[in-house]
Amino acid sequence: MKQRGFTLIELLVVIAIIAILAAILFPVFAQAREKARATACLSNMKQLALGVQMYAQDYDEVYVGSYVYANGWGACPMFVWQDLIYPYIKSRQMFGCPSRPQQVFVRDNGRLNCAPVASLHGTAVGQELGTSANPWTLGYYYNEAYNNQNQFCSRCDCNSGLNCYHGMVYQSVLSPNGGAIDVGAPMAAVEEPATTIALSDAAHWCDRSFTEGDFVAIYVHPVDEDVEYDVYGNPYLWGCYIQGQKEGNVDKRHSRGANHAFADGHVKYLRQTTPNMWTRYAD
Repeated sequence: MKQRGFTLIELLVVIAIIAILAAILFPVFAQAREKARATACLSNMKQLALGVQMYAQDYDEVYVGSYVYANGWGACPMFVWQDLIYPYIKSRQMFGCPSRPQQVFVRDNGRLNCAPVASLHGTAVGQELGTSANPWTLGYYYNEAYNNQNQFCSRCDCNSGLNCYHGMVYQSVLSPNGGAIDVGAPMAAVEEPATTIALSDAAHWCDRSFTEGDFVAIYVHPVDEDVEYDVYGNPYLWGCYIQGQKEGNVDKRHSRGANHAFADGHVKYLRQTTPNMWTRYAD
């Protein structure tokens, strides 16, 4: 009995159907994977937000600062806010976003061959976390919100000689050894903690291919944020734009939106923030 196989036309039809199904399903699978990563990112940020809360409870209700150079700029030890809340987290992986695993923090000046940094993270001297010898995957920035133009902050309350810190950082002071310390805001100074951003999905400026750096804070208000106006309605239309949308250092890596942790400890996904979310003052 003669066996009948598939004809060339039938094979081409099957291949075409498979190709069509693949074209339809692959984007769906990619979206599902990204949704899972965004959820994991939100979970990480929740743990960090709790770490920020616990730090404040242990330090007279003062939030963590963003940078500490206790012995002078570039001198050992140089700590960042992630170091300061690390004892409450106990997991370096929590500080990285699954959607941006290639983004690493590297700062050799003040960290490499620095015993206090090595001791904090339990590494050998010369292998400190956050150095070229041991890069640290960091996906979230702190809301420092330093203002370098007076028209964007009429309620300056710092005494450091700088114009104004009005995010989660209260002022910059000199340490007894000549270093600079960014001091966190007292809890009582954050007038509406439920609407004040503490942490955000972030990356350095517009070039998202930039994966290594020593930035850990969304620094200048409002240029580094995703808002086009300040809290008083003054237009601020220059800065970093991606796909026609202003982002600054806010990295809208999750379906054109970003995860944010607020000063009261809750976390939320937002496609767009508002100017008042970046200041510690009442709306």
